[in-house]
Amino acid sequence: MEVVWQCHAHAHKGEHVLVTGILWIAFFIINFNVVMMIPLLPFIQRDLHLSSSESGWILAAFPVVALISNLALGPLIDRFGRKLFITVGGAACCCTLLITAASYSASMIVLSRAATGLFMPMIGASIFAALADYVPEPNRTRAAGYVTTAAPIAFLCSLSMGVVVGGLLSWQVTVIGLALVCAALAGLALTFPTPPSASLSSSRISRAMYKERLTSLSASPGTRPLMAAYFCWSIGVYVFLGLYPSWLVQHGLSSFGVDTVGSVIFIGEVGGLFGAMLSARLASRFNNPLRLCAVASMAIALVVQVIPWGEGSPFTQGAAYMAFAFGRDLMLALILGDAMGLVEASRRGSLNSSLNAVYQTGGTLGGLLSAWLYGLSTGYFANVVGASLAFVASAVLLHGISGARIRS
Repeated sequence: MEVVWQCHAHAHKGEHVLVTGILWIAFFIINFNVVMMIPLLPFIQRDLHLSSSESGWILAAFPVVALISNLALGPLIDRFGRKLFITVGGAACCCTLLITAASYSASMIVLSRAATGLFMPMIGASIFAALADYVPEPNRTRAAGYVTTAAPIAFLCSLSMGVVVGGLLSWQVTVIGLALVCAALAGLALTFPTPPSASLSSSRISRAMYKERLTSLSASPGTRPLMAAYFCWSIGVYVFLGLYPSWLVQHGLSSFGVDTVGSVIFIGEVGGLFGAMLSARLASRFNNPLRLCAVASMAIALVVQVIPWGEGSPFTQGAAYMAFAFGRDLMLALILGDAMGLVEASRRGSLNSSLNAVYQTGGTLGGLLSAWLYGLSTGYFANVVGASLAFVASAVLLHGISGARIRS
């Protein structure tokens, strides 16, 4: 009997590892897609002779449509299941990315990027909901940490592939490569086991149901403060990161080559990788994972203050950026892993999609603020102060949530 139980335990463990690995690929795709257009755009501009306004539309098409798509897809994902939407989303994104690679005009690229914005959230809004469906509570924080390691790796790969492959071969090669990964994801998602029946909603899709889902998540005492903290965190990340590479090239490390700037960013993102990997182990030392998030957010607010004073020093910039990335990805893993336990299984897709929308809204606002603050102070002082205020606000909210949970 004990042997049979052990066999079942090993089978379930292998199943959890497989699911985590597939969701890692999904999260890699999401983050690679977001970043890849930045290094590819100069080569697209060169080949298609784009104007500045056309370039702007190419960058804006995806996030604008994705924001709307995230809000619309949540209840549908709850109703029909995460497996279906990851499979369909992977196949559809493969097609839209191939169309992007075959495009010969700005308008075609804008339309194909908008179409990608429609289908990519099918994957993104399902990832952490699926993780909660298939991975039991005791292992969920660790699994979420492993999945979020895909973000810094995608960032590094997209920048290097965009610059190297785009410069030596063609910008289309990178886009086609991502399309093939999407096709592989669609096939792998078919191997997901049948989800628990409790993870599917039986509610009829209607306008009233959409209104109830969206308002209940934003008004719930459990999810509202966490979404507010996540919003402040995303603003802080993009206020700091938005113009940081430009500042390094123009001022911070202007006496060094672009290769030095690239090395600083590369080393920093390695810190992000370790932050995601160690998130579960570090969280186990706290009585609530969000208390660690509060500490990390406050630490980030302090660390980024070093950036303007370290102008001219690659070592200082690399160390400070590594500490920032470590805290950023540690928080991302713990917040998303914790959030899925706040709602019943049949509402996880709605919460996942709402968190994605919150992130995109905060990121857009943070990017706009980053550009405005950079205009006020080329020494990057205004940016780090603005980012620090957002991180402090996130820390206060997270500390309040963890304190309330401990008292209850």
